[in-house]
Amino acid sequence: MSSSTLPNLLAALVIPQEFSRFDKLTDEQILAQLIKWKNGVSASLTSLCDLLATRHGIQSLPVDEQADIATSVAMFDGPGEWIADDASSLALSILNPLTEPDIPPLVLTRILTYHLKPTFAANPHPRLNLQTGRKLPQPADTQDAYEGQVWKTRIGTGNVLGWCLRNIEASTYESIWHLILPPVMTYLDDFEAPYKLRGVQLVSDLLSRVPPELLKRTGVDGLLFTSLSGTFNHLRDPFTPDLIRAAVPTTLHLIDLTSPPSLAPLPPTSGFPSKGRSIVKSGTSPANPATRYEHLSTLLGSCLIGTVFLYAYADPETVLAATDMLPLVLIHIGIGAARWLKALIPQLTHALLPPAVPSFTRPLDVDLRLKVSSLRALCTCIETCAPRMYLWKFNIIDAIGRAWASTMDIEYEGASSLALEYKALLRMTYIKLAEVCPSIIQEEYQQLITFDSALFNSLVGRSSLATSDK
Repeated sequence: MSSSTLPNLLAALVIPQEFSRFDKLTDEQILAQLIKWKNGVSASLTSLCDLLATRHGIQSLPVDEQADIATSVAMFDGPGEWIADDASSLALSILNPLTEPDIPPLVLTRILTYHLKPTFAANPHPRLNLQTGRKLPQPADTQDAYEGQVWKTRIGTGNVLGWCLRNIEASTYESIWHLILPPVMTYLDDFEAPYKLRGVQLVSDLLSRVPPELLKRTGVDGLLFTSLSGTFNHLRDPFTPDLIRAAVPTTLHLIDLTSPPSLAPLPPTSGFPSKGRSIVKSGTSPANPATRYEHLSTLLGSCLIGTVFLYAYADPETVLAATDMLPLVLIHIGIGAARWLKALIPQLTHALLPPAVPSFTRPLDVDLRLKVSSLRALCTCIETCAPRMYLWKFNIIDAIGRAWASTMDIEYEGASSLALEYKALLRMTYIKLAEVCPSIIQEEYQQLITFDSALFNSLVGRSSLATSDK
C-alpha cells in the first residue's frame, strides 16, 4: 500500500469540528458542506476496503498502520451526526478482522497510548491516579477539570473508545487499566448531558468485559457508582429521559458485578447463630448483602424517588423514563422496596387518575404511555411487596376504579393498541392485587350484599307507605 494513498484516505475520514455543534448550526452554507462531506465518507471507506483487499487485509499491515486505520474507521462505529446510513456497515467490514479475540493487544495499546491518551491529557480526572488507574483517597489539587476540554474538539473519540472497550479481552484489562479508565470517567463526569450520556454508554461497554475483582481492588467500583448516581441530577435537559434509561440498567449491572445477590445462609452448627456464614460459589469472593442493599436503596430512594419524581414532576417525559425503569429496580431490591411504598403507591396511582383540570398542552399520547408504564410498575410493586399490599389495597382499588371509568373517554378517541393494553393492564393489576389480598373479594361481595339489602329495604318501605296512603 503506497504511503501517499493511505494518508490521503485517512485524512478524508477526519470529521469536521463543526459536527460538535451540528444541532445548533443555522448557517445553511456550513450545513450544506457538512452534509456533502457526510455523503462522501462512504466513497472513502469503499476505497479503503479495496486497498486493504489488495494487501490481503488489515492484519497484514504493520501495527502502527493497523492502529491508525482502526482509529479513523472506528469513529463511524457508533452514534453520531456525521455517520451516513451505509457508513457503519462499511466501517464494520473493515474492523471485523480486528474484533476480539483476533485483535492483537499491541494494536489496542497503541490506539489508547498514541491516539486517545494525548486527547485527554489536558483534563486529568481529579479522582484518579493516571499512572495506575486507581481511585485517589483525596481529590488531586489540579486545575479546573472542565477548563479547555480539548477532547471535545476531537469528534468521534467516544466511538473509538467504545470500540476498544468492546474488544478488550478480560485478561488484557490489567495491563491497560490506566489507559482506559481516565477517558471513560472524563465522559461520565462531564457537566453536559450529551457527553455524560455517552459516558454511561461507555461504562456499560466497560462492565460487559471487565473483571469485577479489578473494579473492587482499584476502588473504581465506588467511584463509578457515585458518578452514575450523579447522572440523575441532570434534570430539565432534552437528554434527561435518555440519560435515565441508560443510567438505571448500567447502575444495576455495576451492583450485580461488585455485590452479587447472596444465597441462602447456612444453618448454624451450634445453638448460637453464626454471623456472615453464607453459601459462596467457588472462585468468587463473599458478597456483602448490606452493600448491595445500600446501593439499591440509593438508586431507588435517592435517585429515582428523591430526585426525579420530586424535582421533575412537571416534565412528563422524564417522569415516564423513571417510571419505565422502576420494574427493573423493584425486581432487584425485592421486598426491600416496602420501605418506599409510602412514596411509590401515591406516585403510581396518581398517574392513573384523570386530571382535575384538563391540560391542553400535555400530549394525550404521553399521558397514556405514563398510565401504561405506571400500571406495569404497580404490578411489579404488588408482586415484590406482596406482604405489605394489604395496607394499600383500598388506595389501589380506588385508583383502578376511577381509571376504568375514565377509559370511556379513551375509547371515544379511538381504541389504539396502547389503549387496549391500558385496559388489559387495569384488569391484570386488579387480579394481582386480589391474589395477594384475597380479602378484597370477600369485602366487595359483603359490601354488595349490604348495598342490595339496603336498597331492597328502602324499596319495600316505600311500597308499604304507598299502600297505606291508598
